[in-house]
Amino acid sequence: MKHRNAHYFLWFLIFGVVAGLVAFTQHGKLDSEAIWLLVTGGIGLIIGRINDGSFTRPYDFIIGIIFTLVGAVGTLAAFGTNVLAPLSSLPSSVAGNGYLLGLNLSLFPSLIHLVLGLSSLNHAVTNAK
Repeated sequence: MKHRNAHYFLWFLIFGVVAGLVAFTQHGKLDSEAIWLLVTGGIGLIIGRINDGSFTRPYDFIIGIIFTLVGAVGTLAAFGTNVLAPLSSLPSSVAGNGYLLGLNLSLFPSLIHLVLGLSSLNHAVTNAK
């Protein structure tokens, strides 16, 4: 599980802790983006240690799908494609104001989400160690 744990450790440390500290120093609170990255990276580390890692594949698959979809939607939005138009009836806390499920849909955060999601899906499919 070394490669997978390194993935989630870096996810937690760089995108969770560092981004969370920056958000906290700039705004005085953690934003939804930092919370998502802190929690999902931390849970990814914990899941790898529980029961000899037997829950890693389902976790990697679920997190991979969520982050890949959000990343793809944000990347498509950067090209001018509004795939969220059918979801306009949903509350703005779910989809709206440049966020989907609390994750930023701007180009660079979306690319980060896409890479993190695809890496997690790769771990789920290949059962990478």
